[in-house]
Amino acid sequence: MTNPVIDEKIRDFDLDDFRPIVHRELDMGAPARPKVGNLVKVVTGMRRSGKSYRLFQEMESLLDSGVGADRICYFNFEDDRLGTITPATGDAVLAAFYGRYPEAVKEGAYLFFDELQEMDGWGAWLRRVVDTTKATIYVTGSSSKMLSTEIATEFRGRALDFELLPYSFREFVTSRGLLDADGHDDADGYDRTERLILANAMRNYLNQGGFPAVAGLPAPQRIALLQSYAQRVVARDVVERHDVARPRVAAALARRALGSNGKRMPIRKVENDLRSLGIGTSRELLGDLMGYFENAYLLFRMREFSVSLSERTTMTPKVYAVDPGLAVAVSGANVDDMGQRLEDAVYLELRRRTIGFRRDGISSYHTREHGYEVDFVVGDALEGSAYELYQVTANMDDEATRRRETRALWELMEEQGLSEGTIIVADGDERDYEREGGVIHQIPAWRWFMRGADAS
Repeated sequence: MTNPVIDEKIRDFDLDDFRPIVHRELDMGAPARPKVGNLVKVVTGMRRSGKSYRLFQEMESLLDSGVGADRICYFNFEDDRLGTITPATGDAVLAAFYGRYPEAVKEGAYLFFDELQEMDGWGAWLRRVVDTTKATIYVTGSSSKMLSTEIATEFRGRALDFELLPYSFREFVTSRGLLDADGHDDADGYDRTERLILANAMRNYLNQGGFPAVAGLPAPQRIALLQSYAQRVVARDVVERHDVARPRVAAALARRALGSNGKRMPIRKVENDLRSLGIGTSRELLGDLMGYFENAYLLFRMREFSVSLSERTTMTPKVYAVDPGLAVAVSGANVDDMGQRLEDAVYLELRRRTIGFRRDGISSYHTREHGYEVDFVVGDALEGSAYELYQVTANMDDEATRRRETRALWELMEEQGLSEGTIIVADGDERDYEREGGVIHQIPAWRWFMRGADAS
């Protein structure tokens, strides 16, 4: 017996309903030729980051390459009309698609399953489909039930996991039609008007963030929408998923953590502060919740460089929100630190650029001699990767700031035998500082972000 809702969704899906599709820079590689046993490509990330549209982008590329629409099946399992979603629901989806387009059985299909985690037993069902169907398969799922750790467990090497964050600055610029990010062969080749546009866009990006749906919204609506995103992640992906008995603690900790964006947040102090407000908790619970937040892509914790070689460290990790606009929306009204928001955006950009090696290849560092802090050291000690050093600051206008920001880099460069470092400034000109064969490059934030992966 056919399911009319499934039949309707298969019949009525039209990619034109979602155009124009903003190009995302997440490279998922060329589509594999449909066959039994193909690796599944899984897009993970926080809710509302644009995972569905990344699938639409893949479909658009397939159509442009000559693949017929009758070989492409898209199905979103997050639909309350479907009732309880089971493997039988998935089988009905495939039956409806192949019944409508029987040639896809022989030619091979491209299957796009959105929010597949809504299905009870999705892992076993998907393994069966992979093992019995001539297809190339793409999957997305919200972090509440489909985390990268679970993908590894469910498929044991049968899936490739791609992390999708909210818009990068380049995507922010192109999505708003401000400038064609790919319109220049050389990122330095912007005229005066374009530079002013990009500098202003950088300020807006650090305030509004990169969630696709906030574009063009007035500030009150944008803030309310972003707050609802954070609340939904805490409620569904943390409290509901992990059966947290103290939802008030989870909500309070999420606000505190996002308000600590770009800073270290000692759990002991948070525990004392919450207790002083009459919110009973424990360091164990708070530590568990921070792990849940990180698994749900609400935030990330960046550890000291020594953790690349050892799990033992006494330094409290820094906390970075998944999006600078989200941190602004959830933080207190009196929090307005451009430097913190820029540091957050730089961390997220480094995550985008370091796909391919371990995530703890992004670390902070304190110099051995004087304990000066360098914001980011990029490189993997275990893999022998070259190190890149970054400081992030709002500006370098006065001599005291220039001395503070450069001294940490000079000292670390000497310790590690490195010849270059970079200071990314929210507001300032491009210049170099040279000393004894070493150089520190100062670069405006907008220019560093627009250079893309070539800047790392």
